[in-house]
Amino acid sequence: MKTLILTPNRRLNCGMYQLAKDLAKEFDGEVKTKKDKLLYEDLYNNEYKQVITLMYPMHKHGKHLKENYGIKWICYDQKIPSITKTYFPNFWRRQVMRYINWRNNVTMQGADEYWDVTEREQKPRWTEKTTKEIFNFPVGTYNKHFAQYRLTEEKWEYALYVGRKTDYKNFEWLWKTMDELKIPFIIPPENCSDEEIHTYYSHAKMFVTASIWEGYGRPVMEAESLGIPAVSFDTDAHKRNTKLGICVENHNFNALKESIKIVCERETK
Repeated sequence: MKTLILTPNRRLNCGMYQLAKDLAKEFDGEVKTKKDKLLYEDLYNNEYKQVITLMYPMHKHGKHLKENYGIKWICYDQKIPSITKTYFPNFWRRQVMRYINWRNNVTMQGADEYWDVTEREQKPRWTEKTTKEIFNFPVGTYNKHFAQYRLTEEKWEYALYVGRKTDYKNFEWLWKTMDELKIPFIIPPENCSDEEIHTYYSHAKMFVTASIWEGYGRPVMEAESLGIPAVSFDTDAHKRNTKLGICVENHNFNALKESIKIVCERETK
């Protein structure tokens, strides 16, 4: 059965794109994004038997293919968080997210199946560490507008963060906290290859995130699958994927900071 997977973008640091790649492997499918030319007649002629959509605006394409070409449509519900100051402190971003959330909810109506991103298990890209070394890895400074790195080969014991830096990730708080704790902290540059990300994971002593909402929480799952303890808030799938690290009550930033200290001291002895 040929499967078409539609996701908004191909950003390698986005868990949704990694999920799309997983689905392509699972169903022997093909991934397309909003930047690809989605010509419905061509898609129909390619004999896709089902289409899986991951987020607005891709749901509207799934709906069209179902209603006009009879292709089975599976909608992946990403469980967008409440559009409040808690998750989106910037006023203008809240307005944008309100529109996106409204359009997402409207366009996902009428699918043949709905899959809950927090419930359907995802598989890690790797289960064993690589021995490949890192050259030119960053331990530098963070500017609130963008990450800027200094290169060094002096320190190899570091905490790792993988993912985007959007509002609810609380990335700026995390960076300042790691700086206060004097823990070397690595954030791989955007759009690193899978091989490069695997190398960053493999040499990390711990994984940290201050995200208060996750669709699934893939980085925590992948870190723990490689034997790297993760410290995170108890949101979505984090708790059930945390075996070696510590998962604390959501929004309890003091507890998160203390847990980072505990795991760091334990892992660097």
